[in-house]
Amino acid sequence: MQVKSKPSVVAETSLKAMQERLLHLLTEKSFQMSDTPEFPLASGTLSQYYIDCKKAFSYPEARESIGRLIAARCKGSNFTAVGGLVIGAYPVAIAVSDALYRSEGREIRVFIVRKEPKKHGLRKRIDGDVEKGESVLVVDDVITSGGSTIEAIRQCREAGLTVVRAIAIIDREEQDGRRHIEAEGVEFEALYTLSDLKEHYESLHGR
Repeated sequence: MQVKSKPSVVAETSLKAMQERLLHLLTEKSFQMSDTPEFPLASGTLSQYYIDCKKAFSYPEARESIGRLIAARCKGSNFTAVGGLVIGAYPVAIAVSDALYRSEGREIRVFIVRKEPKKHGLRKRIDGDVEKGESVLVVDDVITSGGSTIEAIRQCREAGLTVVRAIAIIDREEQDGRRHIEAEGVEFEALYTLSDLKEHYESLHGR
């Protein structure tokens, strides 16, 4: 007689496989490494590592995986909307919203935080169907110093929203981004670190 796996074990195995597959996609499509610092960061300093998540976002498999993996990290968190600073956070927020709707039927709305107020209309910094008093999840693609995530957190609070936590796809582990975000009083985590990408890159390319 065939013994069936428990659903929870199957789901856990599936998420683990998805985590490994997404790491491979990010490493192959979005990551570059140099022997010397040559890639300029937003701060003006140079790094040996370049990460462009927009390349991975080009693939539906990557988008679905990002949404499902972040949604899995959010179990037990009570929020009604997800968003962050344009442009990096927008596809992440959409992926999370879609994943939660497909898997749980939760209607989690998406919002964006603009870097500057719109010059017309209501001149808002936050666009989307969110109202003062709501609890929200802030997402980002890559953090270095944490500046874009912190800007999103502060603008959400200024609009009367409660930020329950923050999640990024990749923590570059440079310029203390995690520490800066947590100093805002927000729990933070990332799906991957720069060390994860480096290790996988080296295993693929024999470095």
